[in-house]
Amino acid sequence: MAVSKDAADDMMRVLSIYDARLLPMSPPAEGEAAGEAYGCDEREAEEQEQEEEAFAAAEDVIRRCNSSSSSSGMIDYLYAVDDALAAAALQGGLASRAAEAVQAAMPRLEEEARALLCSSSARRLSLSSDDLDDAASPPDASPRLSPRATASVRGVADRMLRAGYGPELAQVYVTARRDALAEAVAHQLGAAEPVAIEEVLRMEWAVLDQKMRRWNHAIRAVVRTLLAGERRLCDEVFASDEELGHECFADVSRGCVLQLLGFADAVAMSARATEKLYRTLGMYEALADVAPELEALFTGDARELFAAEVSAVAARLGSTLRRTIEEFGSAIQGESSRRPVQGGEIHPMNRYVINYCGLLADCRSTLDMILVNTADAVDGDEATGGGGGATSTPSGRCMLELLTRLLSKMDEKSCLYDDAGLKHIFLMNNLYYIVQKVMDSPLRELLGDDWIRRHRGQIRQYETGYLRASWITVLSVLRDDGGSAAPTVKDKARSFNAAFEELYRNQTAWKVIDPQLREELRIAVSERLIPAYRSFLSRPRPQTGSSSGSRHSASKHVKYTLEDLEDYMLDFFEGVQKFVK
Repeated sequence: MAVSKDAADDMMRVLSIYDARLLPMSPPAEGEAAGEAYGCDEREAEEQEQEEEAFAAAEDVIRRCNSSSSSSGMIDYLYAVDDALAAAALQGGLASRAAEAVQAAMPRLEEEARALLCSSSARRLSLSSDDLDDAASPPDASPRLSPRATASVRGVADRMLRAGYGPELAQVYVTARRDALAEAVAHQLGAAEPVAIEEVLRMEWAVLDQKMRRWNHAIRAVVRTLLAGERRLCDEVFASDEELGHECFADVSRGCVLQLLGFADAVAMSARATEKLYRTLGMYEALADVAPELEALFTGDARELFAAEVSAVAARLGSTLRRTIEEFGSAIQGESSRRPVQGGEIHPMNRYVINYCGLLADCRSTLDMILVNTADAVDGDEATGGGGGATSTPSGRCMLELLTRLLSKMDEKSCLYDDAGLKHIFLMNNLYYIVQKVMDSPLRELLGDDWIRRHRGQIRQYETGYLRASWITVLSVLRDDGGSAAPTVKDKARSFNAAFEELYRNQTAWKVIDPQLREELRIAVSERLIPAYRSFLSRPRPQTGSSSGSRHSASKHVKYTLEDLEDYMLDFFEGVQKFVK
C-alpha cells in the first residue's frame, strides 16, 4: 500500500511522544527553535521575579524585626532568614543583597539564642539524697530547658550554622550554659562560690565534714543529672554539627568538673585524721562510681583530659586513705591512757574502734580497690584468722589487723586493775562487745565464723578466770576439811559471812553491760555457790559439851539462808554498789 511522505512524517511525530528514539534526526525548523527558546526565557524570568519578590518580603521582615526590640513574630523571622539563605545561594546581584540580609539577621539570632538559653523558665529538678537532711538540703537549681525552649534554640542554631556563624553561636551557647551550670553546681554543693584549696586546708572539721557530705551527694547528681542533661541539650542544639557540639559541651562542663575534682584533691592534700577517714572513703567511692559515666559524656581530647584528672585525684585520695588507715592502726597501738574504766565496763576506745571498723566494713568493696596493691598487714596463722574468711580480701586483712591491735590493747588495759576478778570482768565485757558487733555487721563476712567461734571460746575462758579469782576462797571456806584440827562451824560461818559481804560490796559496783552475759555469769556463780552452801548447812555439827548449846552457838553465826544468797546474787554486776543489810 502506498503512502505519501507527509503521512509518514505525521506518524513519526505521534510515535515520538512515546519513544524519543523515534524523533527525526534532522534539526527543528527555525521557527520551532525560536519558540522553544522564548518559552524557556519566559519561565526563567517568571522564576527570577518570584525569587526577587520572596527575598524582598524576607528582607523587609528582617529589616523591620531588627529595628524593633520585640521578640514576637520569631517564626516569621526564621522563615525570612531561610528565604535569605536560599537567595544567597543564587548567582547574580540578588545573592549579594541576600548575603547582606543574612549578616544583618545574625545579631538578632544571637540575642534570641542567648535569651532562650538563659531563660528564667528553665525547670528545676528535685534531687533527693538519703544522707542529707531535708532541712539542710539547698533548693535544686538544675537549669534544664523546657522542650519548647529547646526546640526554639535548635531552630535558631540551625540557621546560624547554615549561615556559617558556628563560632558566634558556640560563644553564646558556652557563655550562657556555663553560667547556668555553675549556679546549679553551687546550689548542689551548698555554696555560692567555689571553695579554694587553701580554704579547704584551713577549714574546721565540722565545716569540712558538712561539705564532704554534700560533695558525696553532689558528684553523683552533677554527673548523672546536670551534665547528662547538658549533653542531651548540646546534641539537640548542634544536631547539624556534632563536632562543634562536643567542643561546646566540653567548654561548658570544664569549670564545674574541675571545681568538683579540685575540692576532692584539696581533701586528699589536707591533714590526715581518723575522723576524716569515713568521709574520705565515701568521696573515693562516689568518684569511682561516676568515673565511667563522666568519661562517657565526652569525646576526643576532652575525654582523655577528664579521665586523666579523675584518675589522678582518685589515686591521691587512695594514697591518703591508705596512710590514714595505717596511722589509725598505729594510734590504737599507741594509746597510753592509764586510768582504768570504772567497774570493768567497755573501754571508750573499744567502742570507737569497733564501731568505726563496722563503718569501714560497709565500704568493703571500695576498701578492696584502695588496698589491693598494699602488702598484707599480718602474715601466717594470724592473717588467716584460723581458717576464717579474713584472707579472702584486702579489706578483710585490714579489719583483722585493726581488731588484733585492739584486742592486744584491751589485754594491756586489763593490767590496770588490781583485782584479778575485775580484770577478767573487763576482758569479758570488752571481748563480748567486739564479738557481738562483728556478728551484727559486715565484719562477720570479712572475719569469718571461725574467728567468732574462737573468740567466743575466749569469753568462756575469761568467765572461768573470774570464777577462780573471785570465788575460790569463798568456796574453800565451805568445804568439809575433816580432822580434829579443822575450823569450827562458827569460824567457817564467820569467814564465809565476811568473804561474801566483801564480794557483795565490791561486785555490785562492777558492771556487766550485756543483760544476757550478766545473767549467764550470775548463773555460773550460783551453780557453784548454792550447792556448796547447801552442803555446808546440812553438814552434821560436831558434838562438844552440851549438845543443845553447841547447836545454838553455831546457828547464830549462820546469817544467810539459801534464799538470801539467791536474792543477793541478783544485785551483782549492776554497776551500783550495795551493802548487805
